Amino acid sequence: MYEIRIPDEVYHQAAQAAEARHVSLEAFVTETLQLRLRDEDAAIQKMFTPERLAHIAKAQAQIKAGQSFTPEEARADFAAKRAEWLEANQQ
Repeated sequence: MYEIRIPDEVYHQAAQAAEARHVSLEAFVTETLQLRLRDEDAAIQKMFTPERLAHIAKAQAQIKAGQSFTPEEARADFAAKRAEWLEANQQ
């Protein structure tokens, strides 16, 4: 079992929430953290789909093979794409 330090205000908010739910502060904090971590894990899994991981692996291989942009090339490419987007989305 571990101990953590939290700001007084957070402690009091958690204690009030635990009391309102008729559970111990420890149970409330544990459940809240578990739910939050589950949500975080789901968000990460959603971001790193098999397709995205394949794209990252391909980019890594290209970089290792010397097929990468210089910072200047990347900035120029970004500027061109930005200008294209701005022109297409003028109001």
